[in-house]
Amino acid sequence: MKSGEMAEDTQDPGLLQNAFQSLNLPRKYWHDTLESFYKDQFNPEDDFVQHVRQTVSIPKEWVLDLIDEGKPKPAPLTPEELERAAAWAKFLTSVCDGAKVDYVYQPLGSMSTLSTRLVRLLPAGDLEDIQLVIECVELDNCASYEALSYCWGDPSVKTTVHCGGGSLHITKNLKSALLHLRDMNEERRLWIDALCINQEDMQERSQQVGIMRDIYRNASGTIVWLGEEAQNSGLGIELCEKLNEFFKDEAKDPQTPGIQLNFRTPWLPYDEDPFNPQSEQTEEGDFNKWKKKRSEERDENKDIEDSTESQPLRMNPPNVYELLALRDLASRQWFRRIWIAQELALASKATMVCGHRSISWDTFIFGFAMIFVYGNSVSGGWDKNQNFHGTLMRIRRWVHRTASVQYRHPVTLLDLLQDCRIFEATNPLDKVYALLGVAPRDSEASSIQVDYSNRVEEVYEDLARLILSSSGNLDLLSVPQSNSQLGERLPSWAPDWSHKASSRLDLVFPGGPKVIEGVPNREFAASKGSTSTPTFRDPHILVISGYFVDSIAKLSEIIQPPTVDHFQKQLLAQKLDPAEADLEAQGLASMSAYFDVMMSIEDLALDSNDKSIYPTGEPRTRAFWRTLSTDILSDDPESAELAFTSWRQAMKAPRFLKKYRVDKFSLYNYLAAVGYAVTDSMYDSDGVFLLMMRVAFHTRFAITKMGYFALVPPTTKVGDQVGLFKGGKVPLIVRQKGNQWRLVGESYVYGIMQGEAFDETRCRELEFI
Repeated sequence: MKSGEMAEDTQDPGLLQNAFQSLNLPRKYWHDTLESFYKDQFNPEDDFVQHVRQTVSIPKEWVLDLIDEGKPKPAPLTPEELERAAAWAKFLTSVCDGAKVDYVYQPLGSMSTLSTRLVRLLPAGDLEDIQLVIECVELDNCASYEALSYCWGDPSVKTTVHCGGGSLHITKNLKSALLHLRDMNEERRLWIDALCINQEDMQERSQQVGIMRDIYRNASGTIVWLGEEAQNSGLGIELCEKLNEFFKDEAKDPQTPGIQLNFRTPWLPYDEDPFNPQSEQTEEGDFNKWKKKRSEERDENKDIEDSTESQPLRMNPPNVYELLALRDLASRQWFRRIWIAQELALASKATMVCGHRSISWDTFIFGFAMIFVYGNSVSGGWDKNQNFHGTLMRIRRWVHRTASVQYRHPVTLLDLLQDCRIFEATNPLDKVYALLGVAPRDSEASSIQVDYSNRVEEVYEDLARLILSSSGNLDLLSVPQSNSQLGERLPSWAPDWSHKASSRLDLVFPGGPKVIEGVPNREFAASKGSTSTPTFRDPHILVISGYFVDSIAKLSEIIQPPTVDHFQKQLLAQKLDPAEADLEAQGLASMSAYFDVMMSIEDLALDSNDKSIYPTGEPRTRAFWRTLSTDILSDDPESAELAFTSWRQAMKAPRFLKKYRVDKFSLYNYLAAVGYAVTDSMYDSDGVFLLMMRVAFHTRFAITKMGYFALVPPTTKVGDQVGLFKGGKVPLIVRQKGNQWRLVGESYVYGIMQGEAFDETRCRELEFI
């Protein structure tokens, strides 16, 4: 074997990575050791070095690159490749030759018809100027075309292209897309918003947005341009293709005839981790069945040291480079655009293009879900507060549903608005207008006229009045409030859709980060299913019927979740990066803060006698855990109480340390976290109650004047009122301002969530500003 080559039977960089990771030694140690090792200046008695030399034969440079960079370096570019790359970069920002005047748009046909424009991308060779022809067409009688979905990119960095004897100014990213999509022999017809709409004509722009549904539905397909290849994007695409092929039977549409879906649940119930030999899918993804089965298996195997060690994985977990590549690909700016909810959902088929690589949307989202939704054992999951992908999957699945698929509740415009609140828009009006094309045709969307000359406050307030007047319920008032400048200019009952909510209880809208897979969504009826008939004294004053049942007497600090980026920690560990220790320290600190708040809440809610009585007549301890978890396992209280008991026992570890003032020392965070984890596992809980109380994160625990326990918005103050209102599914926290009221937000008050305290005869009209 030549020097520097790798023996086939010993090629196992994973072995080396695992060895490095298992020995928590400084990076410099490995540099020094490997330097000595490859120079044959090592101690022959060093068993580990001897083992590495005998087992892994790879070039020294490769190993040091692995340690330094965390990923293999690509092969050096040839002089010709470097020259072409430089020419490409220069060409992207160059001005086309010959065009001295700007292109002038010709007027569309009747503004009430399906008139639009199409772009003909003429064929040309590589690095030749782009030639476009723009033509006016009627959507119901035009040639086949494809629609382009992309990010405009930095508007300050413009370049030009030839179009009809003039020049068009476009962004660098769009020019890159056109160059990659251009064919050398045949022209290509495309619909591209920046080119097919005269962006300077506000009236035309409004009219074109109004027919977006027809534009994307009529297209033969939608091309998603993600940008140039970078950060090993090809590796991420290959991983998705590999996963789709390996699990091809599971990649098929799981919507069997008669299935009932709930739009507000991000993913289909599916508890199986395909990379974890201990994970098996349970019937209907039922949480309680899973817990029972897991408990039974543990009882059977409690005397076996490791009964699952020899179980084969369904598929070898992807390596760290593949994970990082897919994460970077899925984090591109395109996934954050509000417009893609419509562009992707309405597409008959969607093809994602990244540089010279392409992949179907179905293949990509299946691979993404297998890794970041179901494959927690390898990826640590995805930040569910940034669940753009789940939202896109959910909306597209709903739009393309078949007759055999039923939804438990009709999907509304309000569902879409709330679901897509996490997306970004340059123009705040687009947070509404971009969803009209996917909203149900019989919804409030049919009454909304797109008009970009309107003020944002006007549009948001009109929309709130429309939804409240037509829905018969007060679901809109459960939309979380945002602390934004625009929100301050709006009435408290009109949401600021341009701003992501800082916190949410998710009682009426349980989709998103606080859903527990396999647990059915609960439905509350605090006003006994009554109907709301709101009126408006003037455009800014909402009048609804209800009354106050209680007020806030005591409040806790905000419950902050213990957080750590497990995937990033895994990457740092495999790279032997010292930042891993910093990340771990941050996680321990957040765990410590969580302990402090939860201990204070427990002291606030429970006295020394745990058997004292709650207003409903049951023990306060039971009401306590049911409040923290919003009684999410109401159908299995025994399992829920066992999980709470385990959690409470585990909390004794940080409480003990605090009692003896160990919290004054830097070691406290570590000792408290370890003590909690060890105790929790001893009681066979494995963090179940922490999962159950996820809904409580970013809220405050409260005790009312009448002694009820509650979870309330973080902006709640002592003295705020707890109100029940006709058409409301949950109690609302409100604050008096003169003779009127301001909405604070929805709340969970244990004991009155199913109408136990509602008396319609007590209702009166109350004004909200």
